[in-house]
Amino acid sequence: MKYRYFDCAATTRVDDEIAAIISKYNGSLFYNASANYAVAASVHHEIDGAREGLLNALKGFNGTLYFVSSGTEGDNQALFCSKKRRNANIVISAAEHPAIYNTANALKNSGFELRICPVDSFARVNEAAFAELVDIDTALVSVMHVNNETGGINDIKKLVSIAKRKSPAVIFHSDGVQAFGKVPANLSDLGVDLYTISGHKIGAPKGIAALYVKKGISIAPLLYGGGQESGLRSSTENVSGIMSFAFAAKRAQGERQELEERYRAFSNVLKDRLSEIEEIQYLSDEKCSAHIFTFAFKSVRGEVMQHALESVGFLVGTGSACSSTRAHERIPKALGLKEYSDGVIRISFGRENTMEEVQELAAALVENYNVLKKYVGR
Repeated sequence: MKYRYFDCAATTRVDDEIAAIISKYNGSLFYNASANYAVAASVHHEIDGAREGLLNALKGFNGTLYFVSSGTEGDNQALFCSKKRRNANIVISAAEHPAIYNTANALKNSGFELRICPVDSFARVNEAAFAELVDIDTALVSVMHVNNETGGINDIKKLVSIAKRKSPAVIFHSDGVQAFGKVPANLSDLGVDLYTISGHKIGAPKGIAALYVKKGISIAPLLYGGGQESGLRSSTENVSGIMSFAFAAKRAQGERQELEERYRAFSNVLKDRLSEIEEIQYLSDEKCSAHIFTFAFKSVRGEVMQHALESVGFLVGTGSACSSTRAHERIPKALGLKEYSDGVIRISFGRENTMEEVQELAAALVENYNVLKKYVGR
């Protein structure tokens, strides 16, 4: 069966252009970038060019990027390895990705006070509550730029301003994994100290990500070894991943506005058809990132609908693909879903999706809902 894929917030397909880059740097240019011979030095120079390209895409002119293996690793390094004074508090949002939520709880177990900021039904931070939670003893804040469940966009620039006013020495980290390539991200303007991005959400392969570190911010290694990445991330450089990440980022930057308009049109088609269903709650609105469209049924479980759609050739999500059952319970509670909490469906678009596919998905959603509502109890 040929599947029509609508779970691009989970991961994306490596296309022929990216595959050719991967092949090149594992074939003719396979060299270890840290070796001493000239051809290896040439590869290392290309890594520096890729780093510069990614920084330009982020407009991160006040810092640099360190390559890591995943968004989860970048988030862990940001929280564990940033300089924090003891007996301080950490503030995160209630809807953070498990890579942040679980890491913050590990820090709590080592003596930090953890403060969790409430969010609205679209996973956007309650800014008034945030201002109350941050104080002079706040050492670290981590708030995601775009929520992976709903596409909710946080006003990071405003939150940074609030945090720095209340605690001038605070380190502000933002998980930008779902934002990068989807929404404008001018890091110099946002004012963040640390920012995580990941390749496989924009067409690069799994296994490559990066952590942005602002100039003047002290951060320790998470991995020790050969001293690659200026000593902050030891391990042989993933050259093919780095080069394909830079290519995918440049492409995403060039296509962003066009794709955003296309994705908005996709969501409108889905919402128009789903209006036939009475018991539905929308978790994405026009202020959310266009690539994610999430809703919840009251009478049909999301997992049941997911498998019904899979049986007719559609792959969709039910929330974060990077989380356990416990996380699936945490996020609906944070969003205040109540009786809709088991019925979440997340549809996330990619550059290869077509309007014809979306129209077929919309019809399949309504058709399967009408069947399942008769037979599936809670």
